[in-house]
Amino acid sequence: MSVISGIGLTSGIDYNKLISSLIELQRQPVYRLQSRQSDYNNKISAYSTLSSKLSSFQSAADNLRNTANFYAKTASVSNSTVLDAATSNSASSGIYTIDPHSVAGKIQLAAVDRRTGTTSFTSTTDVVNNTGASQTFEYTYAGTTSTLTIADQTTLEGLRDAINNDTGNPGVTATVINVGTSDYRLVLTGRNTGSSNTVAVTANTTITGFSDSDFTASTAQDAKFRIGGVDITKSSNTVSDVIPGVTLTLKAESASAVTVTVNNDTDTIRQHIEDFVNAYNEVVDNISNNSQYDTKTHTGGPLNGESTARAIKSRLSNIVTSRVAGLPQDLRTLAQIGISTDYHTGHLSIDSATLNDKLTTRLDDVANLFTDSTSGIGNKVYDYTDSVTNSIDGTVTIRTKGLQSNVTGIADDITDLEARLTLVEEDLRKRFASLEAMLTGMSSQSAFLSNLTSRMT
Repeated sequence: MSVISGIGLTSGIDYNKLISSLIELQRQPVYRLQSRQSDYNNKISAYSTLSSKLSSFQSAADNLRNTANFYAKTASVSNSTVLDAATSNSASSGIYTIDPHSVAGKIQLAAVDRRTGTTSFTSTTDVVNNTGASQTFEYTYAGTTSTLTIADQTTLEGLRDAINNDTGNPGVTATVINVGTSDYRLVLTGRNTGSSNTVAVTANTTITGFSDSDFTASTAQDAKFRIGGVDITKSSNTVSDVIPGVTLTLKAESASAVTVTVNNDTDTIRQHIEDFVNAYNEVVDNISNNSQYDTKTHTGGPLNGESTARAIKSRLSNIVTSRVAGLPQDLRTLAQIGISTDYHTGHLSIDSATLNDKLTTRLDDVANLFTDSTSGIGNKVYDYTDSVTNSIDGTVTIRTKGLQSNVTGIADDITDLEARLTLVEEDLRKRFASLEAMLTGMSSQSAFLSNLTSRMT
């Protein structure tokens, strides 16, 4: 059977327009399904954003469930040009007075000025061995000796490289410096500080101008300082075994004492708590804003009516306002360290004066409030947010999978409906084609009868 398209030649009916209107009426269920599908997709997107906010809150809680973070130390130095101080958690708070008498130094041997002699060097490529035979260069460092064979025509930079590339080098670095116009000199530097780490050129050296007497030395020395009335000598400028948990780096001698003050790093703890509060507020705002209902437009946010989102908000509120069992009566809630709840907005807010006082005077109790293994707020938030955001069986994950299943099911329903509408459209075109053919036949018969009647009269 033929199908109709366009305007009927006999009837003058615009069949395309008529069929489109009829199909459009029957497509309304598709539009309703697409609207539901869009709502589900919006919910999926909202839960994705909420999951991200929850993960950030979990990270903030992780910092506060770690006991070590509450006992980090910080050191301040009265004169940082003289020394630096670094701390570990094992350091004890206190004030330490240090009087650096000297800093540890490395030994250096520098070739003497030979510009007027036969062995002066005006460039790094000047030859140091021009005897026609190999010569010996032997040096020692910290009691270990190394002997090099220096070939004929070896240059100054060649001697430097031979020392630096020596597989038996006990810890000496050779450099060539230019101390003035046409005055290049070889310098030997020991690896470590301390008076026992000396460099020397031995009597077995046969290269002219490079015997021990041809070098001047800056003596290696130990670091010497006084702390707590006790004189201390160290071979290194980095000292980590005098003040427990504190590493000192001596940088210069000083005519006056330097004070090192070690305190609890309350600034970092306070920042962790502020991050925790801000992350909680972002979760609350995300759920609240996406759960609103507009009575004028009769539309709601993507999480409006979502029991999963409501349950998350309620549970987190319960955790941050809960009491931690086993702690002193006056310090077992966040409110007691200055973190209060606005019951209108759901936000947490910080009273800085109260928090600072508790961090200074009750640090152990503040730490326990967050880190207690049974009911510490940091631990409880971390565990709950993990159970909510877990990618396998988390509450948000399960709800999102359910919504995605709905989206997929609706997509299948839409495909089925569209297929049926295609069949309906084809059927309508066939029916209208038959109608148009019938009208064409009737029109031909009418014309025949009219013509026959006119002949009879």
